[in-house]
Amino acid sequence: METGPWVDRERSIWKILPLHPRPQPLESITSYMTRLAEVNGLQSINELGALAGGLRLSNLKRSPDYPAAAYPGLAQITGSSQERWFDMTFFHLVQHFGYAMNPKSVHHFLAGSLVASLRYCPVCLAEHAPAYYSLLWRFLVLPGCIEHGVRFLDQCGHCRSSLPLLKCLPQLIRCPICQGDLRTCEASHLDDDDVERTDRRTNDLKMLLTPRPRPQEKEQAKLIGRRLQLLRQRRDLWIPEVASLMGRDISIVRDIDYVSRFRQANLSDYIQYADVLGYSQCEIFDEQSMQDLLAPPDEEHLLDQVETAIHQLKARGKPILPGSVGGLMGMTGRELKQYARVKKLLTRYETERNEAIWLLDSKLEEELVKQVQQTLKLLEQSGEPIVFQHVCDLVGLSYSRMVLKYPRIKALFHEYQKNRSGHRLSPRRDEDEKVQQVQTAVNFLVSHGEPVTLKRIRQMVRLTQKQLRCSPPIKALLAQYTEKWQGEAS
Repeated sequence: METGPWVDRERSIWKILPLHPRPQPLESITSYMTRLAEVNGLQSINELGALAGGLRLSNLKRSPDYPAAAYPGLAQITGSSQERWFDMTFFHLVQHFGYAMNPKSVHHFLAGSLVASLRYCPVCLAEHAPAYYSLLWRFLVLPGCIEHGVRFLDQCGHCRSSLPLLKCLPQLIRCPICQGDLRTCEASHLDDDDVERTDRRTNDLKMLLTPRPRPQEKEQAKLIGRRLQLLRQRRDLWIPEVASLMGRDISIVRDIDYVSRFRQANLSDYIQYADVLGYSQCEIFDEQSMQDLLAPPDEEHLLDQVETAIHQLKARGKPILPGSVGGLMGMTGRELKQYARVKKLLTRYETERNEAIWLLDSKLEEELVKQVQQTLKLLEQSGEPIVFQHVCDLVGLSYSRMVLKYPRIKALFHEYQKNRSGHRLSPRRDEDEKVQQVQTAVNFLVSHGEPVTLKRIRQMVRLTQKQLRCSPPIKALLAQYTEKWQGEAS
C-alpha cells in the first residue's frame, strides 16, 4: 500500500482512519499507536504522526507513555476522545498523587520506577486478541505477569536483543532485529515468594492507572500525606524511624507527610513508605478513608488521636507541646485548640511543663548562687581582683546569661559591687585594685585567644571608658597588650 499520496491528501480527504480499533484495558499509548499504524498498512510510525496533522513523535520516543498535550490530532483521526488517549499513559497515576502534569515534574516523579525498553509476557501476546503491550509491564516493582505466573522477558527470546517501546517499523509481535515472533519466546515461572507480591503490586498499579471514581481533590498531595501520617501514627512510628527503614533521607518522608513547595518524593518513595507501614496502595487510597479525611474531625475521635500522640511523645521523652502533638497528626497546634476538650487537655500539659521548668530553674539558680558565692569567697581569700566575667567563666556560664536569666545572681553581683564601692580605700589603693582587675581581664582574654580591646575590657571589669582612659597605668597596660596583639595578628 502506497502511503505517500495518502499522507499528502490527508487534510482534504482523510478525516478519520479507515480502521481504528478500540484500545484494550491498560494498553500503553506506544502499543496502540503501533497497532493503529500496523492495521492501517502504514510503513512507518512517523506516517501516523503526519496523518495526525504533522505531529512529531520525538517526545513520545524520548518519554514513551508519558502524558502529553499533543493528542488532539490522534483523537481526531481515530474518532476517539482525547481523554481516552490519556487513559493509555501514566496520566491517572500521576494525578492520584497530586503531582503537576508539566514534563519536568512528571519525569522527577517517575524517575527510577520505569524500564526504558520493552518488557513483555509472551503468553499474554499469544493469548490476547488483539495482542498489545500493557502499561503494567513498564514498572520495575512488578516482576512478572500474575495472570500467567511467569516473569517478564526484557529482550528478544530468539536473538537476545533489547526491544524498543516504539519501533519505527510498526510490528507489534516481531523483533525488529531478527523478525522472530515474540509470542513463541519462553518465560520462567514466578517463584512462590514472588506470587503474593506480584498479585498485590498488580492490583495497586491497576488502581493507580485507572481514573479516580471521584474528581481529584485540590489538595490531593496533602490528603495523601495526611493519610500516611495517620497510618504511621497507628504503627507508632516517627519520621526518622520510617526514613531509616526506607533507607532514605528524613526530608523525603517529611515531604510526603507535609508536601514541601519543591517536592522531592517520587513514586518509588511512596511505594516504599506504604510497604514500611504494611499497607498496599489500594488500602492507602481507600475511598471511604480518603473521604473521612475531608470531613471535619469528630472531637471524640480527635481526642483519642491526641491522647495517642501524647503517649508517643512521653514514650520517647519528648516535650508535650501543641505543635509537637499536632505534628504527629498532620495538624497545627492552633487547629487542635479550636476544639474545647482538646484545648483543655493540651493546656493542662503546657501548665505542668511550665511548672516543671520553673522548679528546675529554681533548683538550678539555687545551685548557681552557691557556686558564685563560693567562687567570690575563694577569689577574695587568694587576694585576686574580682572580675565578674571571670567569676562567670569559672562557674561555666556567660555573664549575660547569668544576669538575664537568674535574678538572684544579678542581685548578688549588684550587692557585692555596692559593698566593695562602699569600702573607704585610699586613692592609691583604689587605683592599684583597678589595675589588677584590668590585668586579670587582659590575662583572661589573651589565654582565650581574644583580642584585647577597650570595649571587651569594659564589659569584664565594669568600668567606664573615662575611668580606663584617665588612669595612666591602665592606659599604658592596654596600649602594651593592644600593640602586642596587633603585631601577632599581622
